Amino acid sequence: MERVVARTSPVELTSLSGLTPLSATTGGMDSQEIYDVLRSRWGVVAPVDMEPGVPAWLVMGHAEICEITRNESQFSRDPRNWRWHYDGLLSERSALLGISPREPRNSSYHHDGERRRRLRQPLDDGLEALPEKLVVAQVEEVCNRLIEGLGEGGEADLVADWAKKVGFLAVTSLFGFDPATADQMMVDSAHIMDHTGEAAEARDRMGRNLMAHVQASKEVAGTDLTSSFVRHPSFHDDREVADSMSVPLIAASEFLTAWIALTLRLLLTDQRFAARWTGGRIALDEVLDEVLWREAPAANPPLPRYAMNDLEIDGKLIRKGDALVMAVAAANQDPLVHTGNMWDEVGNRAHLAWGVGPHRCPASRQARIIARVAINRLLTELDLELAVEDHDLAWVPSPWVRHPQALPVRYRRARSSGTEIYEVR
Repeated sequence: MERVVARTSPVELTSLSGLTPLSATTGGMDSQEIYDVLRSRWGVVAPVDMEPGVPAWLVMGHAEICEITRNESQFSRDPRNWRWHYDGLLSERSALLGISPREPRNSSYHHDGERRRRLRQPLDDGLEALPEKLVVAQVEEVCNRLIEGLGEGGEADLVADWAKKVGFLAVTSLFGFDPATADQMMVDSAHIMDHTGEAAEARDRMGRNLMAHVQASKEVAGTDLTSSFVRHPSFHDDREVADSMSVPLIAASEFLTAWIALTLRLLLTDQRFAARWTGGRIALDEVLDEVLWREAPAANPPLPRYAMNDLEIDGKLIRKGDALVMAVAAANQDPLVHTGNMWDEVGNRAHLAWGVGPHRCPASRQARIIARVAINRLLTELDLELAVEDHDLAWVPSPWVRHPQALPVRYRRARSSGTEIYEVR
């Protein structure tokens, strides 16, 4: 690989201790500060702790991430190839079991090669067949419910009361869940992601809801994603269908929560940037892209790769079974992908927010529609004022995603109707 640093002896992960917590890269006001510290000490590949005592390599170079994520034969997504699993080193209470289970689900998320291709095809086909007008209509319906619940004015948290709800409920609507079931699944998902004492019960209940929905969809010829899944010849049984639904329901909604929250924060705190949008000099899509460049909602996506052989990168000895985390937020600031000329940067979408290679996010088009509609509707319907100073915002204590824990605002219903600035086809 490029940028190999000459050392007398390569650094090994098992020889290091007192490592920087991965969550430090997402939890500060300055999203690049800790990456810069790590890069200055270690180069573009640095050792970190995913959780206390569980190390991984953090890859911060744009070119290195592209090379690793495109090479699934050398860098596997199957957690059974992680040394901390096959050597029995990971605690049964580890939060990492949520993203790297000992036995992966029957979805493309945790598989490589032919099995990944077979399990991924239904998702690609189903998303491709979804009409954008239908996606817009379903997101609009979710927004209408939430705006009605907010009332005429008062105080709200745009993370808990808007971004999280819109993200999750919009995704469940694409899968055809009724509102009552979607609301219950949203509560269960929060327990699972936050590892509360009710997580095990919530996981069982979500599993039952998924399977019941799969079986019901086999009886009705619907147009939603679940109906597309149950008809697809690539799936061998209902369990594969349910497992392939669970990942986008949770992972996609987490990404959308962060993307929507970060975009709202940008527009509420950067008045000069917001004026460019309200003045018509930039479109909302450009605002959304700016966030993907500046912040990267999935700063360190919870998609570790596991080395299949020993190799050296950037002067670090990567041992077979080591975990590698892709620091997308750091790579997006890699000077090798920026020219320094603002005019050359116009339209640049070389950011890695959607991933690269065979596991690239399949729903970037739908995610953009959801975020665009959700932000436009909120700012059209409500006059908003941030209730705290930007520097007083706290950030979620997650190693993987970056967004404010809360965006407290004062609001009132807007008396003028805004212009819808999304296109459908």
